[in-house]
Amino acid sequence: MTRENRSLYERELDDLFRRRKTVFVDELGWHLPVTADGREIDGYDDDLAIYGIGFDSAGRVTMSGRYRPTADRSMLVDVFPDALADGPDGLNGPDVWEFSRGFCLETGGRDHNRRRRAMLMLTPLEVALARGIKSYVAFSEVRLLPLFISMGWRVRLLGDPVSYGEGEGIAYRVEVSEEAVREMRESYGLPAPAHIHLLPDPTDTRSVHERAREIAERNPAYARMMPQPDDRPYVAHIGVRPIDEAVLRRRAVAWTRQNQHIVG
Repeated sequence: MTRENRSLYERELDDLFRRRKTVFVDELGWHLPVTADGREIDGYDDDLAIYGIGFDSAGRVTMSGRYRPTADRSMLVDVFPDALADGPDGLNGPDVWEFSRGFCLETGGRDHNRRRRAMLMLTPLEVALARGIKSYVAFSEVRLLPLFISMGWRVRLLGDPVSYGEGEGIAYRVEVSEEAVREMRESYGLPAPAHIHLLPDPTDTRSVHERAREIAERNPAYARMMPQPDDRPYVAHIGVRPIDEAVLRRRAVAWTRQNQHIVG
């Protein structure tokens, strides 16, 4: 979802912000601003923000990530400057975007579930590459980095782990390149591109889900990635925070340092 097609996704965007509240505030216990009607929205959800969104067969949001240019500002530099070993120079600029608020409620072990989770990781690279962007910056819980790397992201750490109040996070950069996109696409057998970008059409009154389904039905590569009615539903753990295990965090950081992507 981009600035050009946001009008098509009013209901879906509302659902996204409510899902974010459930994931980040209710489940993870993050202290984030929430609107009176139960949506998690911050100042980076502006007109420049782009969202990659996955849905279940009923049209509910199951996964998402936010991509935003950093030429004016970024959450990493604004909120987590203490996580940057070499300072903020070069992290905000015209060829750098920020990835944030990523979550995945896509469960199940079937082939299309696996490919859909990979799609969530590949789409930001595809979208950025098409716009001439060279890298993403981000700040994530340290235990997520091994997963990101194992799924194909080329990660380089920008500092040591720091406390963010509800856990420990770490700053990093993600390479955006044709080679990185090609490797992920081939590893998971994803179509090119792995996402669908719909534009407003005054003559088409169908929902975005109906339009996307028609595109998928014409292309077997997309059809293999469509959600199924019998997909295992995600079960939320409201009020239960993850166990904070220092040993797991240390192992995750050590593994990431050994497997981060070093150029040159």
